[in-house]
Parts: sequence; C-alpha cells; structure tokens
Amino acid sequence: MNFHVKMDDKKIKVDIESTNLKDILIYCKPKERLVLMKKFGLNWEKWVPLQRIWKEYNLTRERIRQIETQALMRFRRLIVWNQTYMEVLQEAKKILDAQWWFLVEDSLVSKLVNKDMFKFTREELKLILISDFDVSYLKRNKFIYKSFYLEPLYEDLLTKMTLYIQDYFTKRWSSQDIYEFIGYLKENFSKDFKEIAYLKNDLFYINFFESIRDMSVFDWKIGLPEFEDVNPKTIKLKILYTMRRINKPIHYQELPAKIMEWFPQKSVKINTVHNELVKNNDIFVNLWLWIYGLKERWYEWGQVKDILVRIFEKHGRAMNVKELCKEMLKEKMVSPNTVMLNLQKYKDLFVRVEKWVYDLKK
Repeated sequence: MNFHVKMDDKKIKVDIESTNLKDILIYCKPKERLVLMKKFGLNWEKWVPLQRIWKEYNLTRERIRQIETQALMRFRRLIVWNQTYMEVLQEAKKILDAQWWFLVEDSLVSKLVNKDMFKFTREELKLILISDFDVSYLKRNKFIYKSFYLEPLYEDLLTKMTLYIQDYFTKRWSSQDIYEFIGYLKENFSKDFKEIAYLKNDLFYINFFESIRDMSVFDWKIGLPEFEDVNPKTIKLKILYTMRRINKPIHYQELPAKIMEWFPQKSVKINTVHNELVKNNDIFVNLWLWIYGLKERWYEWGQVKDILVRIFEKHGRAMNVKELCKEMLKEKMVSPNTVMLNLQKYKDLFVRVEKWVYDLKK
C-alpha cells in the first residue's frame, strides 16, 4: 500500500446523505483510512485494537496514535457542515444533557440506534461522535470504561471518585443499596465541589457507576465484582436469584425462560438448570414431580403425611381441611382429596377432632 499521498481535503465536499460513511474515507490518506477502517470495524469486520494495527504494519504505537488523530481531524473537516452529521451530534448532546452529561460509550450509541432516526451502523455512529469536539471522549483511563461526556466534566475528579469507591467497598466487603451509597457520596464530594452541579444528581452517579471497571451494579445494589449478590456469574447463583424473585415453587422446565428475563446475555439450557437443581439439593428442594422450591423459604422434601406433620407442628393447634390444603400448596401441589386420604389413612399420626377438623395425635 502506498502511504505517501498528498490530499487537500479543504477542496472536497461530500454528501453523507447519499454516500456511505466508509466511502468518505476514500478522501483520507491511505494510512489514515486503514487505521479508521480497522479501528472502527467499518468493513463489517470486528474492530481491531491499535496495538494489533501497529504490530501488523510495523509502526510504533505513538505513530499509529498520531495517524488516528490526524485521520479523525480530516474526517471531521470532510463532513463538519453536513446536515445529517450535525443532526447526529445534536441528538447525542440532547441525550447526554438528559443523562447529566455522562454515558458509557455503548449506552450512548444504543440510545441513538434505538431512536431509529439515522441510517448509520453502531460503528459509524461511534466514529461520528469521536470525531467531534463538542462531545468529549474518555478513552485512556485504566479505571473507567470508554465514555462520552459534555464539558465541563473533570476526568481527574472521576478517577479520584473511582479510587475512593473501590477503596470503600474493599474495606466494607459487602454490597450496598445504590441510592443509600449515592447519598453517602453526595455528602463526601458535593460539599468539597459545590460548584459542580452533576455531583448533586442521582442519575449522574447511576451512569457513572456503570463506567467503573472494577465495580458491579445489579438489582439496585452496588459492590465489587467478587460479591455474588451484585455479580451472579454461575448458573446456580442465577437460579437462586430468579427463584427468590419468583418467590414460589416452579417446574424446572420453566426456569430457563425466567432466568433469561433477568440475565438475557447468555442462553440457558434446561439440562444445565436441572443438573444444578439436583446437585445443590441443600439449596433447592424437589417438592413433587420436578417442581422445585427454595429450602431457605422453609420448603422441605417429603411425602404428604410428612408435610402435614410439619404443618401441625408449625401451627401447634387443630386445623380444618381447608386450612391444611392452603398450607400444603405452599410446599407441594396436591389435591384436597389427597390431603383427606392421608389424614384418614395415617391414624397413628392424625386424629379427627370434629367434622373436617384434624390434629396431630398426642
């Protein structure tokens, strides 16, 4: 490839309404075009990090970064006065303004895509946003994921807050309610930076937490990735969380769909779920015909007569059949007839006090 071509982009005018964005890169220098195409995956290929590009073409890391900066400047000059380009940026600024000036890269791009206003791909939208001066791009921070923000937002302050948060949870070693923790941060940072408006807003903190590399937010709680309640990685933990949310026994074949409602990132197989339920019988109880409940909810395995004994012992009094059936259904799906048959069959365990009323035999 010839890397020695002189271009005068000041004389070039392009219409991105009728031209694919990647075709505009024809007007960039070959090296610049190569870097942008690979960096943003504009050839329907997966994006390539700069480190791989400079190794592949035997250029220094710093030289590749210089080329990237020059390419973004040239790209911006080529389309800066284009109406479609300006509409993308205006919409991005509206979104950032509504989100208190800060969003993780993927979140902002997703919100633009979901508006269905533009024909651009996610990669093309990202290129447009990064090439602009008004929307700032936070990319070289080992503590925070790539993010977009509006000025004035102080990157040093964000880094300071990140380190403070990580240290706080390392010492605490347990998760915390997200709004309770936001209140704590406001007390500690707002008083020292009274002129910074976003430090007083809950939505800013929620967006900011999403950007911190070594933190997890889940189910309105925040903590370190090591905390299982904010980062349920294994299928066992996902089953446990789902069954707690459902709060009633469920057939194992229904569980995968329910798990996917809370954890849509990865498909869940029925056999995998069943194996975990069987393997962890100290947590999950097979109540009847592959219907499972949580042991922590006082569900226990047993035949109908065993459960009836537990019900009587729990209440400590005689109970009518209707009450017994209601309590039985909390643990096992059985008909009233089955309950009656067991009360009548096991006379060594149960005694009839009066019509439809039974008690444990003393």
